[in-house]
Amino acid sequence: MQQVALVTGVSSGVGEALAPLLARQGWRVYGMSRRTVDLPGVRSLPADISDEEALHRAIGKLVATEGRLDAVVHCAGIGGAGPVENMPTQRARRIMDTNFWGSWNLCQTTLPQLRASPRGRLLLLSSIAGHMGIPFRSVYCASKAGVIALSDSLRLETRGSNLQVSCVSPGDIATNSIATQYRQPAAEVEGIYRDRYQRADDSMVANVAQGMTAAYVADELRKILVKDQLAPHYVIGEPIQKISTFARRILPGRAWEWVLGRYYG
Repeated sequence: MQQVALVTGVSSGVGEALAPLLARQGWRVYGMSRRTVDLPGVRSLPADISDEEALHRAIGKLVATEGRLDAVVHCAGIGGAGPVENMPTQRARRIMDTNFWGSWNLCQTTLPQLRASPRGRLLLLSSIAGHMGIPFRSVYCASKAGVIALSDSLRLETRGSNLQVSCVSPGDIATNSIATQYRQPAAEVEGIYRDRYQRADDSMVANVAQGMTAAYVADELRKILVKDQLAPHYVIGEPIQKISTFARRILPGRAWEWVLGRYYG
């Protein structure tokens, strides 16, 4: 029987690349985003993952049509930049609502169907930024760290079922995410932060521009999804980015801060 997959965040980036790729591989794919999308082989399922009721309605429609759900790949997320002292709280809440609470909502809504599948798979996308605190990206890092912890807990909670849960942390991806996310204007930032904030923001823009393609990350996710046994964590990125998640754990705190400070200006 054809397996049914839900991919979130299909209006751009990795989700947009992954959903048609899975369809070409023989999956019956539903693509979720806040607006209707038209992707080859993909059935559009509009919903905002931060809206719990809208999400329940959308998943209800999927289950009523298909009678099953075998895999969820959660690619939806937003970024943002600003110092903790100055960043508007409503902007920070929006990032947390989408990245963490959206992941929470999606898990609660789809877990019954995924557990009922003979081969349930749940991939939650975090970020390398979720493994560390990056200057002026505090709420984004916190939201993605929350996804890692959520995945770890959920993996233990669902032990003994057919469901396998894994968290995937990509590095920089060359998408339009920088252009569409909120980045606090440097003029609004306190003088003590302004120069370092501007350098860190310029560095982030350059890193994203030179990042992996969405198609590459999508294919890596496809490979993970079809594995017989999922590892708890996967990191996708350049060798230096993969090493950074390990270095963060083993370097003394001040040494790690020095390395990160040099990298982000």
